[in-house]
Amino acid sequence: MSVISKSATDALGAAMHALRSPDSTLAPKALAHLGALGDAGHSLFIDLAASDAVGATVIIAAPPVAPDLSALTPRQRDVAWAVARGLSNKDVARALGISPATVKDHVHAILSRLNLRRRGEIAARLHPHSA
Repeated sequence: MSVISKSATDALGAAMHALRSPDSTLAPKALAHLGALGDAGHSLFIDLAASDAVGATVIIAAPPVAPDLSALTPRQRDVAWAVARGLSNKDVARALGISPATVKDHVHAILSRLNLRRRGEIAARLHPHSA
């Protein structure tokens, strides 16, 4: 079972506190805390059945899940993360000390091994919460 980090737990607690408060000005603060969890890659769910049972909003925060890159070589993983950051082939080549042609070969292999069609899909696979 995965556990969310202390900072995520604190943010969720602050959000829940703001939602329980009779002070309506705290609701935006709750959304800010929940938004920060989402931005950090956590999946957030409102459990409607539990909310009905306890008479309060029950929010479940699941930790981010690392993408499965086991089909890639270590160098292909390096290239994939660089591409996901938006670097061009030339910039990836400079950063990794390889030729742009080698980067291009790695990108084609990454697309093939992960069953993707476009370069942008690499970023979506590695950063699913921002897609």
